[in-house]
Amino acid sequence: MKLLSLLKSLQPDEHKEFEKFLQSPFFKASEQYLKFFKYLCKHYPGFELEKDALQVAYRRCFGQESLTDSKLYNLMSGLGKQIEQYLVVRTVLDPNESAIPLYDQLLVKSLGMRNMGSYFRMEAQRLMESAAEHMAKEKGDFLALHQLHDQVYFNPDTPKFTEHPPHLQLSVEQLDLYYCIIKLRLVAEMKARERILNIRYEAPLLDAVLAHTASPEMLDAQPLLAVYHHLVSLYVRGVDEQGFRDLMHLFADKLQYLPKTDRTLLLRHLINCGISMNTRNASVEVELLTLYKLAIESDILLDGKRITDSSFINIVNLAGLCKEFDWAKAFIAQFSPYLEENKRQPSIDLATAGLYYIEGRLDEAQNCLSHTIFQVPSFELLGRALLLKIVFDRYLFFGKDYEFLISQLKAFERYVPIKQMTTEKKDAYLNWTKYLRKLAMAKFEMVVVTAPKKEALRKKLQQLQPIISKKWLEERIDAL
Repeated sequence: MKLLSLLKSLQPDEHKEFEKFLQSPFFKASEQYLKFFKYLCKHYPGFELEKDALQVAYRRCFGQESLTDSKLYNLMSGLGKQIEQYLVVRTVLDPNESAIPLYDQLLVKSLGMRNMGSYFRMEAQRLMESAAEHMAKEKGDFLALHQLHDQVYFNPDTPKFTEHPPHLQLSVEQLDLYYCIIKLRLVAEMKARERILNIRYEAPLLDAVLAHTASPEMLDAQPLLAVYHHLVSLYVRGVDEQGFRDLMHLFADKLQYLPKTDRTLLLRHLINCGISMNTRNASVEVELLTLYKLAIESDILLDGKRITDSSFINIVNLAGLCKEFDWAKAFIAQFSPYLEENKRQPSIDLATAGLYYIEGRLDEAQNCLSHTIFQVPSFELLGRALLLKIVFDRYLFFGKDYEFLISQLKAFERYVPIKQMTTEKKDAYLNWTKYLRKLAMAKFEMVVVTAPKKEALRKKLQQLQPIISKKWLEERIDAL
């Protein structure tokens, strides 16, 4: 029901405010709304009410004899409309981080429509000057500035024979900035989805937008535009280590001038680029962990008071690879409560197993690989691969469990082809498994692997594409 959905959307501090709203003589259309609302609030926060419960609520508020279906429907419809109006008013009055608050935009528009002369121009000029001092402009601010200049220029009292101030030109410039930022923002999402979903989007006029926004003067003056321009340029030419690091430094340099929403979006783009490069065996672990720490410091890691299991596990793994074990353990304690409940313990177990493995605590790592990990489809592949690493290291460094290692390799080779994933990812895991078998057999046959044999193994590894954990395999060749 629409009313119950609207009630669920209200925060506790908004209940009292909405009660005041219902008592406003301008908006209040029925004295019944306040009484009914107060009674329904007893069912906060779930508001799980079926029709019979709502009928009981009506009778409690207005008497046993007064209930009819039409009266209940009209009351609920009217109260729902009141909540909608309240949400609109609250949005208009909300002093958010926008350079040009919505209330001020609507006030200037209202003054212009009433042809309020100097009052209208004074308020419009005040907003323009205020926006000019606001560095962290969001996309909507550029559209608002365009509309302000447009309203001033087309106001009947504005002389059209002079260009001082040049509202017509400024209106066009702000509209161009708005279009370019929106275009680059959306294209960045398209490019990210192309990489993940293996699809292709058309992006007309992208080359023209990139060329128009390539001016150093424009990029210096517009921080948000600068970061999106460099991000899309990186996507277009292909993500590489140097481009990734350059973008990361630019993002960190401009961070204080970026709106919070775009900080979150851009940070996720950077992290996804880093993860992609990490899977291609680029050495960007330190940079990736730095980005995650930046997300924590900026209070943008959590999405709606939750963290995804993939981010949680990835962060712990990166901290381990960077030898920040104490930080990783503190992270697990601090952020595990924000995991989805049915995946919380398997996520903790898998992350802890990976941390113990990196520390060289092989038995403890294997003990953490509980059966619940393998019951989560998205964890099974990670858990099986980690088990293979543990068993391989136990054989490599301690000469134990060779038969168990071979049996696990065979099982993994049977498992990967039936797993739902891209062909490239399957090939990468299968190549890794076959190469791991080759290393195990070399160790078994030679015991002490000679330098020429190691060099031959390295050359074979360089030729093998695609493959996961290439750096890890190179380290294992050195240890043979």
